[in-house]
Amino acid sequence: MSIALLLAIVAPAQEPAPVAPSFRLDEVGLAGRSDPVAGSWIVHRSLPDGSFAEVTALDSGATIVAMVRAGVPLPPDRVANLSPAAAAALRLSETPLVPVRVRPVTPSPQDRHVLQGGGAVTRLDAPPALLVALRRKLPALRPTLEMAVHSVAPPRVAKPLRPVSPPAPARPPVSSKYMVQIAALSDSNRAAALAKSVGGVVRGAGPLYRVQAGPFATRVAADTARADLARRGFGDARIIAQD
Repeated sequence: MSIALLLAIVAPAQEPAPVAPSFRLDEVGLAGRSDPVAGSWIVHRSLPDGSFAEVTALDSGATIVAMVRAGVPLPPDRVANLSPAAAAALRLSETPLVPVRVRPVTPSPQDRHVLQGGGAVTRLDAPPALLVALRRKLPALRPTLEMAVHSVAPPRVAKPLRPVSPPAPARPPVSSKYMVQIAALSDSNRAAALAKSVGGVVRGAGPLYRVQAGPFATRVAADTARADLARRGFGDARIIAQD
């Protein structure tokens, strides 16, 4: 037996190099805004630089995929910072801090190409049931969020009261000459329901109950009301002049 073969048998087997564990994360917290940079980026303290993350706004459910920038310091009350393009894709307002869910994803080659070219990649909005479950992870963060959103209003200073002006003289009543008849029905219950739905009145008694709108002082006002009713599906409505 050769010496080389003997050493190979006696020497302990070399342990394989450790494999880095796969990074899994489903983190809920507050996100702020980053310095203006081109493209949809998210600054995160744990995700690898150049990786990709799915970000969901917990107020609206809007969801995007963004590239990750690491090595940028974050305040302790934030899980991430968003670039202006990422915030715009999430349809966020100017609120400094917003609740989000962040998790790593592996986008398709097409989405990766869009993001690396500075574009935005959106996903379907998260369903309401999921948003409710995710918001439950935020109770400890709500005071911080409310302080960021609601600033303390300055005290209101009472203005001196102005002298009360005398009431204007009452105008003489204007005669109402026009009605818009919508339908004539033999069922009083149906007539009452229709009148309620259009803001009209029921006139007359059996055998026909007339559903009318008005009265209107001018023909122009009646024409306007009839046109509105026609747009609502009552094309047979007609104007009736009263004596």
